[in-house]
Amino acid sequence: MKFLQNLPIIILATVLSSCGSTKQVTSTYWVNSAKVDCDAGAGQATCLQVTKSDDYENAEWSLFYSTINGFNFEPGYLQKIEVTETTLDSENVPADASSIKYDLIKVLEKKQDPKLAIHDIWATTHINGEQIESTNNVPTLEINTTEMRASGTNGCNNYTGEIKNINASTIEFGAIASTRKMCMDMAIPDSFDKAFNTISTYKKEGLTLSFYNESGDEVLRFKKVD
Repeated sequence: MKFLQNLPIIILATVLSSCGSTKQVTSTYWVNSAKVDCDAGAGQATCLQVTKSDDYENAEWSLFYSTINGFNFEPGYLQKIEVTETTLDSENVPADASSIKYDLIKVLEKKQDPKLAIHDIWATTHINGEQIESTNNVPTLEINTTEMRASGTNGCNNYTGEIKNINASTIEFGAIASTRKMCMDMAIPDSFDKAFNTISTYKKEGLTLSFYNESGDEVLRFKKVD
């Protein structure tokens, strides 16, 4: 009988102990409009990119390896969301799982990403200010901002690679893989490759897309391919 009398106290103590092992806070994130490749522990996957900065256009985006319960990711849209972060009891968390549980409270803001304006296929018209006269084997660039990929041809070889970071005016490319053919005239392909490797910023005006180096000099100019 003594044990039964003390049972409510034991249960209460257990509940209090359990509550004391968790911590919950509320945070606000901007979620980027595209997922990127990441190493999720069990192999390659795609991860959200998030920032707690309100200046999302110039933010340093971080990979987000966990799941946000109740959140619906939409490619091409920036979303500002409020979430609860619940720190779980480490004794009850599997070794390969997150110790924090994320739950969506609400979507505060959603807007189409302005970077989608350059999500297209482009043909080169100028390299370092010089107009390309030839209409054969013109270098091209395909920008896929939803998959954060770039691909095309330099006029001889095909290339493909990652877009590491992009905002409303700056762009950073990752490693670029290319075929290794030798064509009869390598002047344009070589000039294109050299200019491409100096790209720092961009500007789109109508159907024209220009890229600039760190000094602000235009290195490549493209027109939209119909």
